[in-house]
Amino acid sequence: MHTFTSRLIKSQIGRKLTISIILFSSLITLITTGFQLVNDYKGDVDRITRQFTSIEKVNLDVLAASIWVIDERLINTQINGLIQLPDITYISIHDDSGQVWTSGTPTPENTIEKTFELTYDSGNDTIAVGSLLVQADLKAVYEKLLKRAIIILFFNAIKTFIVAGFILFLVWYMVARHLHMLSLYCQRLDLDSPFEPLKFDQNNKEGDEFHQVSSAINTMQQQLRTSFSDIKKSKQELQDALTDRERLLALETSYKEELARQVKERTQELEQSLLVLKRAQEVLVEQEKMAALGGLVSGVAHEINTPIGICLTAATSQMIHVKELLQLIHGEDATLEEINDILEEHQESCALIVNNITKASTLIQKFKSVAARQNPEELKTFNLRQALIDSHESMKILFTEQEVEVQFDIAPELEIKTNQSLLKQITGNVLSNSYSHAFKKVEKSIIIIRAKLVDNNLSISIQDNGPGISTEAATHIFEPFYTTSRSEGATGLGLSAAYNAAILLKGNIRFEPECELGGACFLISFPITPYSTDDELSDPISQSGLMNQV
Repeated sequence: MHTFTSRLIKSQIGRKLTISIILFSSLITLITTGFQLVNDYKGDVDRITRQFTSIEKVNLDVLAASIWVIDERLINTQINGLIQLPDITYISIHDDSGQVWTSGTPTPENTIEKTFELTYDSGNDTIAVGSLLVQADLKAVYEKLLKRAIIILFFNAIKTFIVAGFILFLVWYMVARHLHMLSLYCQRLDLDSPFEPLKFDQNNKEGDEFHQVSSAINTMQQQLRTSFSDIKKSKQELQDALTDRERLLALETSYKEELARQVKERTQELEQSLLVLKRAQEVLVEQEKMAALGGLVSGVAHEINTPIGICLTAATSQMIHVKELLQLIHGEDATLEEINDILEEHQESCALIVNNITKASTLIQKFKSVAARQNPEELKTFNLRQALIDSHESMKILFTEQEVEVQFDIAPELEIKTNQSLLKQITGNVLSNSYSHAFKKVEKSIIIIRAKLVDNNLSISIQDNGPGISTEAATHIFEPFYTTSRSEGATGLGLSAAYNAAILLKGNIRFEPECELGGACFLISFPITPYSTDDELSDPISQSGLMNQV
């Protein structure tokens, strides 16, 4: 009996199923009990409400007449009669003269109360003579509901545990004990030992699920034993094959090592030759860079001098802060507040250094475009209208928040042959200048791009409807670093880069003070006939002279 009870309790499937049944039954019991208690509560409240209605219909007129004639005996008789009604615990009458009649004890909470106005009909007139307050106590209702809930839950709990215990027994007897037997059989299974078929208790009839499981397991075990025997036979063959494979792998490894040695020697020779060529190329490149560097130094130094100076000042301040911090740390009177102040000043200096170094880096990156140095690019034929549309779309990504109407007055069939990269640099910088400065105070932003070809000379005009450019600024707009919006982060390198690119195309770019839209207008012109040599675009001497001009 003890073994049977122990196995019954240890059955995990039975326990899980029993717990699930108990939880589900408890949930259903709580829900149904809740609904039943709510219905009972509503019935009790409705009964109290009916009593209030009965008082209103039967007693109000008599009480009003008694108060009108001030019949104390009749009023007290009426109050004592009302206080005897079920659930009524307190009665209070107030007349218009301030006199009060009460019966019972008022309850501050868990009550239902209602006030009735007392009126007396005198001929055709209705006179208010006072008010009647009736209070019903819900404590008895709550106690009755609590007792009912305890009884329902108690009997349902007994029923649930009895059913769960019976189901636990059925699960163990019909399922769990057979699964336990199957588990023990599988643990004892050994393919090297003689075959012993799996058999469940005689109570299982042929054709039921456990009989089918035992038959399937016995069949599978026989197949496994056959396969295991075949595997044993092939194991020796596989070991022999592995021995041959290892011998072949060793031979292959020796061949690979010899080949790798030869490849390494050849690679070293090639690397040495490549190194010689690379050094010769670096010497040529350095000579070209040094020719152009002199013209760039003065312009770059002028722009980055301020952020570098600020960084130097901040770094000097940091050294002072570190010295003060070391003195405080080694001192005896150092306070956390003083250390925090020095660290905050040190942090501000670090932020100042980072911001100005970033600003200097940005200036240097932007200044690179001024030289208009392009990798040697072959002249190619392309559609001018589509090229200008693509140039505008790639530049517009930087100004996604602006809505600008761009009109292209260009023949769709116009094809030209020139350096497309330089043309894109010119138009991109001019359009960027319009987006940055022209539309700050314009309701509807408009840009018109026109192009025409006359005698192998291409003319492109780009105009906007902004406020235009002043006469004083117009004389300096193509100079490097000139800008009217330096406080907003502009560097003044865009139109200068466009000017240099136009020179490389053997053309020019100029500003027109008057145009159709009334804003700024730029005219770009250059020949589209092929250059004498392709190297002219990337000639280091020409670029060096151009950079010295910048």
